[in-house]
Amino acid sequence: MHRTALFLVLAMLTFSVQAQDTQPFTVSGEILPGACRITFPDVDLGSHLANVFTGSHGTAYVDFSGTVSDCDPLILRVAMTFDGTADIDNNRLFQGVPGVGVELVRVVSTLNVPIPPGGRTQYVTAEGIYPFRARLLQSAMPVSVGRIQRPITVSLTYN
Repeated sequence: MHRTALFLVLAMLTFSVQAQDTQPFTVSGEILPGACRITFPDVDLGSHLANVFTGSHGTAYVDFSGTVSDCDPLILRVAMTFDGTADIDNNRLFQGVPGVGVELVRVVSTLNVPIPPGGRTQYVTAEGIYPFRARLLQSAMPVSVGRIQRPITVSLTYN
């Protein structure tokens, strides 16, 4: 009788044994900050006579500001990149008319820090009003006449 009981217990243990295998897996994701709103005004550099550009003439700077607002709270600071066509004779200037390019500068205290086409400037904050200046600057001789209307694209990157 004990043999039969022992046989039954062993049989039950055999049936309840199952093969086990484990496989870990990874879950990943990323929480990204949202965006900011950016606004820049159109800038009128005025009308100037071609005969004043007789060497390395530059017009007076025109002040304007770019505004960054409505940023996601996760955005701590921004960088701005300024893209546009470079002047043929001076690639540190944006394209104007032959012989005259557009100089764009960032105002830092009393300094004018030039921003060439494709140039980037970093800020330590996100939201704010950021001062800039632009002017016409002679890049070559002779100077052509014509209307200057060139787009400059500002792109923001965050943190």
